[in-house]
Amino acid sequence: MRFRLFLIVAFTVFTSACADKHFIETTNESVSLYYSDSNAKEILFASSLDKYKYHSATKVNSSLWKVSVQSQKGFSYFYVVDGVVTLPPCKYTEFDDFSSKNCLYVIDM
Repeated sequence: MRFRLFLIVAFTVFTSACADKHFIETTNESVSLYYSDSNAKEILFASSLDKYKYHSATKVNSSLWKVSVQSQKGFSYFYVVDGVVTLPPCKYTEFDDFSSKNCLYVIDM
């Protein structure tokens, strides 16, 4: 019984930590993506909206970074954190042409 309780608590902590690492807010015309990393010096964002051109994320506080894009359609994306291509915990993914994964932003899902 104790082991089962430990597994439930561990799973809850793990999944809540992942959820806090990356989240998205939307409006009618834009999508704001947030990434949490207190150790990062630079975070870049790349998406299929403009053929994966890098955009600098803005540091919101000591650990939270934000990038906003104008879009009313879905797109694929990833981050570059201090020079390392990084895929955050995201609900939907796809493989790209180089056998790497990208996150997918899917409208209304």
